[in-house]
Amino acid sequence: MARWKLLQPHYIVVPDTHWEYKETDQSTGRQGRKLFNVPRYLNPNDPSDFTHPELGAIIVTNGNNPDPRDLKFEGPPTPEMEPIDAEAKKITDAESPKWVHPIESLPGGYNASLLSNLESQVAALAAGQKAAPVAIKGVDPEDFKKMQEQLAALMAKNTELEAQIAGRPSRRI
Repeated sequence: MARWKLLQPHYIVVPDTHWEYKETDQSTGRQGRKLFNVPRYLNPNDPSDFTHPELGAIIVTNGNNPDPRDLKFEGPPTPEMEPIDAEAKKITDAESPKWVHPIESLPGGYNASLLSNLESQVAALAAGQKAAPVAIKGVDPEDFKKMQEQLAALMAKNTELEAQIAGRPSRRI
């Protein structure tokens, strides 16, 4: 008998937990009914969910259960289930290498990638090498070069116009 105590709220697939959909056919007046298996929400902080009120706990099992109050669930245990007996401990130990935390498993994230890029540029400068330019996603280097040339031409025209304006007498009254 493998038994676990829930430490955190869970959505667990428990047999005989269904959602019922009813629909009445407009032409015949007959009612159609469908049952869908859904997970059950169990919250160890809610006394109405306790399977063992004297312990203040929700105890679940994977089957072969001597206590009829325990809830039988389908699937493997989760990290937020505390094993109560030796069989549950053995199953939990076998499952635990598969558990991956969704946030901690991410490879560093955006800030870490920026920091590593900066560190590589500083290391290149310290070694006397020119740092590689940082590629900006979505900007074509050729288009960027054309834009720089256009900007230089615009600045030259602007300087030329300012010189012409400076040489003319003012028309202000």
